[in-house]
Amino acid sequence: MTDLIRSEVLKVRSTQVWLWMILPAVAFTALGTVGTVYDSIHNDYRHGDQINYYSVFTQFGGAAVALLVIGVLGLTTEFRHKTITPTLLATPDRWKLIIGKSISYLVFAVFYSILCIIVNFAIAISWLNAEGAPVSFGHGVTGGVIKTFLSLVITALFGLGLGALIRNQAAGMVIGIIYFTVLDGLLGNVPKVRLVWPYTPGGAASAFTSKGHNDNIPTDIHQIAPLAGGLIFLAWAVLLVVLGGNVSLRRDIS
Repeated sequence: MTDLIRSEVLKVRSTQVWLWMILPAVAFTALGTVGTVYDSIHNDYRHGDQINYYSVFTQFGGAAVALLVIGVLGLTTEFRHKTITPTLLATPDRWKLIIGKSISYLVFAVFYSILCIIVNFAIAISWLNAEGAPVSFGHGVTGGVIKTFLSLVITALFGLGLGALIRNQAAGMVIGIIYFTVLDGLLGNVPKVRLVWPYTPGGAASAFTSKGHNDNIPTDIHQIAPLAGGLIFLAWAVLLVVLGGNVSLRRDIS
């Protein structure tokens, strides 16, 4: 398994995709941080209100789309470029391959997430200091940073499972991006359907990264606890990986 993981990591590093995907991850993080800090300074701090440090220091969660795409590319790239055949010749056990890829992409997800945290902190702390505003990591901020970090890692695993299930690279990316950027918001506002929204991948992820209460969703929606949201989101990711692996096991490769 160790050799397989090393092989998968080397395979990713041998392409430019992982490097280019850093750009959108950093860009989404930077834009989210800039917007939140600006709003906190001009609408809160300068009016004598408390800065929402929890929101400021968890804005690297905006990189979730990039992490999702990274995960989707895990297997779909192999199918697109027909490298899956030699990969399976080297590792005939497809479940072992799925597990090895999952671990490998989790390693890259951790790297991306740490990089996004650094960007978020660098922008936020520098700006707050420049404005003479205090910097605080109390009131649940540390926990929020950890939860958002774990959410990004789980998102990459979710994307890997989605790619394994769909196999088509373009379709996998489009479906994943549309779900988290468009459909997730719609599900949270459709009557009756929104009652189960907290248990969907997007709803569970939102609960996980929240401070325990989300004022942006309707009051008639049951808000699940952050820990429960994280476990549900992880369960969705693992379910997709298992389903995707099962589908890949049953399909002919070449």
